[in-house]
Amino acid sequence: MNWLNKVFMPLGIVSGLLLVTQLPEMCKSTVYAASIMCVVTDENGDAIEHAVIKIKNKGKKKTTSTDSDGLCEVAKLRKGKHKLTVESVGYETVSEIVTISKNSEDVEKDITLNFSAYIKTNDTDTIDAAVSAFIEIGTLRKQETIDGDAIEAAYEGELQDLVQEMDTENNLTLDSDITDAIEDIKNNSEPKLAAQVIDKTIQRVFYLAVLENITHARDDFEEDDTSELSQYWDQAYAAYQPLIGTADRENKVLTSDRTNIDTGSNPNLEDQITVAFIRGQKALGKKDSEEDEITLGIQRQVIRLSLVRAFYIAVLREVEAILDNRDSDTEKAGEVQKEGEVYYRIIEEFVSRDNPTGNETIKSQLTGDVSGVTADTIVSELSKGFIGRVEGELEENEEALSENDRGDAMILVEEALLYSGVFLEDLELRLGAENLGDIEEALNDLRDASDKLKTSDADAARQTITTIINNYESELL
Repeated sequence: MNWLNKVFMPLGIVSGLLLVTQLPEMCKSTVYAASIMCVVTDENGDAIEHAVIKIKNKGKKKTTSTDSDGLCEVAKLRKGKHKLTVESVGYETVSEIVTISKNSEDVEKDITLNFSAYIKTNDTDTIDAAVSAFIEIGTLRKQETIDGDAIEAAYEGELQDLVQEMDTENNLTLDSDITDAIEDIKNNSEPKLAAQVIDKTIQRVFYLAVLENITHARDDFEEDDTSELSQYWDQAYAAYQPLIGTADRENKVLTSDRTNIDTGSNPNLEDQITVAFIRGQKALGKKDSEEDEITLGIQRQVIRLSLVRAFYIAVLREVEAILDNRDSDTEKAGEVQKEGEVYYRIIEEFVSRDNPTGNETIKSQLTGDVSGVTADTIVSELSKGFIGRVEGELEENEEALSENDRGDAMILVEEALLYSGVFLEDLELRLGAENLGDIEEALNDLRDASDKLKTSDADAARQTITTIINNYESELL
């Protein structure tokens, strides 16, 4: 037995030593088994993507970010008190203490971030004066007897100067359209109709002013300093103010029988636009010039195409009013038809480029006899135009990725995502919720692949998007 003891005792010592050396790892797996799972949304309940999540405990920090659904998980945490901080540009930062009571506990947190306010840093008195004049005209045009002379007096000055400037920049004749409408009011020639022309035409002017200034900031990013760029950005934000009411509206979609227009979900475009202005403003600081230039390009598209979508919704809102009034109040139907026509002029270029025939069909319905207006026809032709824009951005995205141009690839996929947002609810009506989910997932996959320059993943995502869009287009009139 003595010789057995001599053999097994050392083995026991070795085994014990091995066990001791593994204890820290065993303890570590126990101590760090907990996790915090977060869902981050805004005040509207919409998911916030890329929100930064920071966890701090006893001097140790972990950082992650949310996905496209606003979800994230921070794993391998020890029990105890953790400081949780959630931040995203355009929102107020939230911090709170989260207590993990068990080593293996999973803590779920629903975090709501409130919207931040945009703060101008420059004088925008000229645009502000034009906005004030527009507001005054808005009050005057709603009076029982519309005073053409008062509207003319309000229009003259900074507002007319802005209109004429946009005419010159864009080769338009909006000033003539407005002054002709003022004369119609003064001559009592369909004054309510003329007042609507004035209102919608001036909205177009402010949209063009927003676009001109955010484009200047984008184009001059490399050569101008932050103070110069911020002047453009603040001017754009000032010009956006009269458009908030148009952006702050629920979506309009076909009814299930495709004979009329109904209210859909609320895209909360006004909040998206404000967040984009705040994010763009921060990018003007050029702390990371290359990334900030990409951010500015993306936020420019968010502002631009969110406004385009707002005007698209406005067109369908007027189509709904035509259909609701044409059998009972032809005067009202004619008035809202004119509103729809003027709104459509703002977005016509986005349809006519890829659907010229459909563009003419839409214009004929918005200018002809109200009895000829067909909801499904207008929605179908609008969608065909925006489908063309999505397809164009997908092609350019593929080209940018082939050249390893990450910045352009990311901006282009953002455009594709924003363009598709115009018709996704209609796509769900015609193809079902599963296809809607698939195309949304593919668009997000394409954005991630573009960010990481993963060409094969991008190709797969584009193929999914293209297949679903082709199936959708085949369902249109």
